[in-house]
Amino acid sequence: MKRIFLFLLIAAMSFSASAQKMTASEKKVASMMKYLQKCEKVIQDPKKGATAEPWFKLAEAYYDIYSQPTTGIFQNAQQMETRLILKDEAYTTEERVCRDTPYVVDCYADKDLYYDQNGILQFWIVKKPVMEGALEKCQEALIKAHSLDEFASKTTKYKELAEKIHGDYHNTGLYYYLADNTAKAEEFFASAAASTENKILNRVDTIATYYSGLMAMANGKPDQALDLYKKCLEAGYSADGEAFANVAEIYREKGDNEQYREYLEQGFEKYPQNQQILIGLINYYISSNQQPDKIFDLLHNAQANEPTNASLYYVEGDIYKKLGDRENAAKYFQKSYDIDNNYIFGIVNKAILYYEEAIDFQDKANAELDDDKYNALLEEVNNSLKKAIEPFETSYKLAENDPQIQGAVAEYLKNIYFRFRTQSDEYMAAYEKYNAAFKSLTGQE
Repeated sequence: MKRIFLFLLIAAMSFSASAQKMTASEKKVASMMKYLQKCEKVIQDPKKGATAEPWFKLAEAYYDIYSQPTTGIFQNAQQMETRLILKDEAYTTEERVCRDTPYVVDCYADKDLYYDQNGILQFWIVKKPVMEGALEKCQEALIKAHSLDEFASKTTKYKELAEKIHGDYHNTGLYYYLADNTAKAEEFFASAAASTENKILNRVDTIATYYSGLMAMANGKPDQALDLYKKCLEAGYSADGEAFANVAEIYREKGDNEQYREYLEQGFEKYPQNQQILIGLINYYISSNQQPDKIFDLLHNAQANEPTNASLYYVEGDIYKKLGDRENAAKYFQKSYDIDNNYIFGIVNKAILYYEEAIDFQDKANAELDDDKYNALLEEVNNSLKKAIEPFETSYKLAENDPQIQGAVAEYLKNIYFRFRTQSDEYMAAYEKYNAAFKSLTGQE
């Protein structure tokens, strides 16, 4: 009996010692919390609490506590490297797919680390912070310190910490977006936008505001999204016209066609290349039984202001293509290239226009039962394909520094020349040239 009692006593002592043993991370947290309590106590003193430095130290203490779960880890780190840094923390590993992207996720007690298929750290989500709201408390203490410092404008420390806070809000919003959590992404993008609107940074973060709008829209809050997009536009930011298109779309869903058209036209004047705006305008005029002359008026005004801007003529060709006018589409695609011989989009789209025309003739031929009409349509197929050759070959040369575009053009050319390869040695040689180029550029057989 005495031996059993002794064994239980030793076991209990061993368990107690084990329970008291803290990891390096836990020791660090305990030390941070102790220091934070000291800082919080200092500002309670009426005299010291009326000065800037104790508040700044408090802000730093909150920031250190906020940052603690991710101390030592960084984007693009190797998985094994990060595991070594966090060697005293237990984890499990699982596979997840977020926004159609596969990740390998190391799941720790307080955070999830997302790696790509090559084991490179892409982002992380902190699940269990050391202290809830630490970053908010940090910002509050920092703003208080700044307000108490009469020489605040002569030091950079306030701005530096404020930029860190802002960056953390923004990055966390992005990470939640990548993790497919739009609700949390909206929350953090909104905090990022708010974090610059103070006397320390004193600016509007248009990008975070725009992302907040995107997330609000994704979360079924169109009125909130509308206000955020308009705020961006008032500050001069439109994400290359997307904010105009998004505002217009919200008004369309509300049934306000006048505002829908107005924002599309405003966006088109500044961003005529924006496809969402362009398609929206064309659809508006067609659905309202109006001719889209207004689009051409707006575009011609832009061309008058920038007569050497090849993209504006490409857009005119694109409009005609969408309206089913292939002749004018080809004309303006060619004009965009004539204005700027390095502008590939017009000439390559002229070639694609003829290629698609050939496909349409082929579809009609396949449905034709009359032999004479069938043969006539096949002749049209061949004529359209031959018209596509020259602009495709011009595009192929222009794309010499872009293997992706050049590979796509090579595929079109090999298909065309394959059809004509038996007609002459030149056609056969061209087929072999572009077939080899396609394989080389794309790695496909």
